[in-house]
Amino acid sequence: MIKPLTSLRFFFAFFVFLSHLSFVKSSNLIFNWFQRNIFFEGYLGVSFFFILSGFVLSYSYETKLKNQKITRRDFYVARLARIYPLHFITLFLAIPIVYLNSHNSLHIWSFLANLFLVQSFIPKEFFYFGFNAPAWSISDEMFFYLIFPFIILLLDKLKWMKAIFYIFIPLILIPGIILIPKNYQKAIFYVNPVIRSLDFILGILLYTLFKNKKFTDYFSTFKRASILEILSLLVFFIFFIFHNFLNRGFRFSIYYWIPMCVIIYTFAQNKGFLSKLLSNKTLVFLGEISFGFYMVHYLVITFGNVLRDKYFVNINEIVLCSIYFIITLILSYLSFIYFEKPMNTFIKKKLIKP
Repeated sequence: MIKPLTSLRFFFAFFVFLSHLSFVKSSNLIFNWFQRNIFFEGYLGVSFFFILSGFVLSYSYETKLKNQKITRRDFYVARLARIYPLHFITLFLAIPIVYLNSHNSLHIWSFLANLFLVQSFIPKEFFYFGFNAPAWSISDEMFFYLIFPFIILLLDKLKWMKAIFYIFIPLILIPGIILIPKNYQKAIFYVNPVIRSLDFILGILLYTLFKNKKFTDYFSTFKRASILEILSLLVFFIFFIFHNFLNRGFRFSIYYWIPMCVIIYTFAQNKGFLSKLLSNKTLVFLGEISFGFYMVHYLVITFGNVLRDKYFVNINEIVLCSIYFIITLILSYLSFIYFEKPMNTFIKKKLIKP
């Protein structure tokens, strides 16, 4: 485990949490400004998670898979044990909200698509954002897990594939984003697993860069590493400040590739002042429960908004959002300790042979 990267997971999960605060209705002009200009862009956290997923899986499993120290089957079981139990629970918890909001006869099909984690392949919002909306990214992750053992072998044997990714993929994506109507851009460039697998593969390639130690001299001293960590965050903030100048289709996909890669590569070195701060036990633990935070927060906000509209119409927006955050944090803690970890251990014990 690379502690700074684990801690950063929580901060980017918090970005996604902020993006869903756009559902909080308010007449406060300042709060509305934050919703439009900061909270709304919180979906960028998903780009971080997808690139980090490719990087961390390569860090943890590449050598094991290549040397056959772990079978593909055991790899799939281990990844399924990590994500599916909580997805299953949150899917069922979302049922009341879905039926309160609409009476569409396609509910059963949307439910089945979510149950089998294929909803992100269906380019209809009713499917990919059906039930517990953030689960669309878990559908993508499941696809990434399926292709990961094959991708690392292909990249190892066919070196020219890296050049194709670096050069041709952006050249294909850019005209696609420009030409495809905005109505379809979210389904294609934000949700579709095949397109988003490019983020994931970028994470794998980033790990190959990390492995060859080509730039380790830049991190040779604590002072230099600390400066680079600050600069990596500065790169991210610069991209964030200027995001409104670009079509949202770019922001769904390639726009945040550079800052996310810079942050992941820099903090993976784990040599500077900020890395030391992020290695704090509390922050690392928050990173460990970030999956629960990510999966639960949407339900908390959605159920909370129903209760607010019925019983607490005049509650202050800041107080309301703070309550949502605290409840989500408590639930993610309880989920991690009493459900995710035990279920993870139980499934692997039952299905993975020693």
